[in-house]
Amino acid sequence: MRRLIFFVLLASTALTAGAAKRGTVAQLDQALTAAYAEHKADADIARQIGNMELSERLTEPALIRLSAHVAAGSKAALALELLADQSAFLDPPASDLPAAAAPDGATQQRMLAAAQHYGAQTLPRLPNFLATRTINRYDDSAQELKKGGWPVRAGLHLVDTSSREISVRDERENQPPTQGSAVWQQQIGLISGGEFGTTLGMILADTAHGRVAWSHWEQTAQGPAAVFQYSVPNSASHFELISTLEREAAIEGFASPGGSRGIASIGVRPNNAPSRTSILRIRPAYHGSIWLDPETGTVLRITMEAELKDSDPFRKAAILVEYGSVQIGDGEFICPVRSLALSDAAANTQDITEDVPTRWLNETLFTGYHRFASTTRVLTDAANPQ
Repeated sequence: MRRLIFFVLLASTALTAGAAKRGTVAQLDQALTAAYAEHKADADIARQIGNMELSERLTEPALIRLSAHVAAGSKAALALELLADQSAFLDPPASDLPAAAAPDGATQQRMLAAAQHYGAQTLPRLPNFLATRTINRYDDSAQELKKGGWPVRAGLHLVDTSSREISVRDERENQPPTQGSAVWQQQIGLISGGEFGTTLGMILADTAHGRVAWSHWEQTAQGPAAVFQYSVPNSASHFELISTLEREAAIEGFASPGGSRGIASIGVRPNNAPSRTSILRIRPAYHGSIWLDPETGTVLRITMEAELKDSDPFRKAAILVEYGSVQIGDGEFICPVRSLALSDAAANTQDITEDVPTRWLNETLFTGYHRFASTTRVLTDAANPQ
């Protein structure tokens, strides 16, 4: 039985204060150039960046270039990184794409068949490595911009960082339904998972009843990547959103097994008595992109976004997973190295004055991969132990 991706979200619903200014990466570049020329304060530049929303992806080379004028660790540098993360689900500017012809239909099919094999055979059979998982949680709740000042909404900011050692086996098998509820009651904010194959497994299974089409070539750190776009109708979707109509209820998500493929869910754990809560479940269509190594079919990056309606409890629910080559002992393996989870609550005008968050962003990093092993040493001279 395949267990799939999950979100966990503990929060109330509120309306985001203010609308972000939407623009391109070039317009962001122009705005920052002007701000630097005027010698604006770091906090002012960070606030200007936080009030922007990009219409295209801020790629890593562009992020490095734009960050060259700000101090490492400054508020403006963090704001740029968060803006890049929020744009990660978009296509890059056309000027950033390689000028290479699309592969023919037969080559595309070969790539997709290799990706299916990789998703079904290679990634799920990773040895039981250990790694350090670090989660940086951000939200847009009200914050004090100055010590002792009145809390105001000023965009995403870091609210929590956690780090612990995990094993590949536990990440696959110990999804929320198999963990004690007390474990999840201790968590706050947005919780994401499924990086070790379950997210990819759901996408590859569901797209058998959806649509996959060529998109573009893209240059990555691993070399050229073939990018395909996919869409899954709600009739084939295993991505489930669960919310509550009780305004003060918290939201908790989990992956629940269902048949042979399971369900990816966002669910609720009410703060109040269950009798006062009305539960709403939807299973939306979703879409995204898959980045492939054109020679081997190795999956380098995936995105997934729910297609939501105005009446749904969320405005956005999206996940990105990046894979990379990791040296473990004498071998190299493709493992998850980073993931993002982004969620927006549906607007509720009754909650406009609340200080609770409406947008959550998780950045998860996987580092320090190693095998579980022990070492022994034989002492040849028992009379003189060293």
